[in-house]
Amino acid sequence: MKRVALLVLGMMIVLTLTTKLPQNAWGLLEGHGSYFIPEESSIWTFQVDVDNAGSGSFWLRGSDRTRYYALSETTWEYFHIEKENACERFDPVDIATWCELRATPIPLPH
Repeated sequence: MKRVALLVLGMMIVLTLTTKLPQNAWGLLEGHGSYFIPEESSIWTFQVDVDNAGSGSFWLRGSDRTRYYALSETTWEYFHIEKENACERFDPVDIATWCELRATPIPLPH
């Protein structure tokens, strides 16, 4: 029984150190429907790069292994772009430089 508990603890430590699962699970639980993982990403790899500074628990910009993500300031959607892109003077922090961006509607809370 003690070995099983140690194995489970070890697995939890590895997941915490090697994936974004704990942070994303907390965001989904605590976010009351405002936190979401982009459909192009996963709970394992999505990383919040810029949090909302206000009272909402949503993110403003994020990334994963292959894409950058940004919430629209004017519409109910988010933008995403491949990290490997052909944009001249591309700056992941400046959405105005995202020449190949795609828009996806934000999923509605259940």
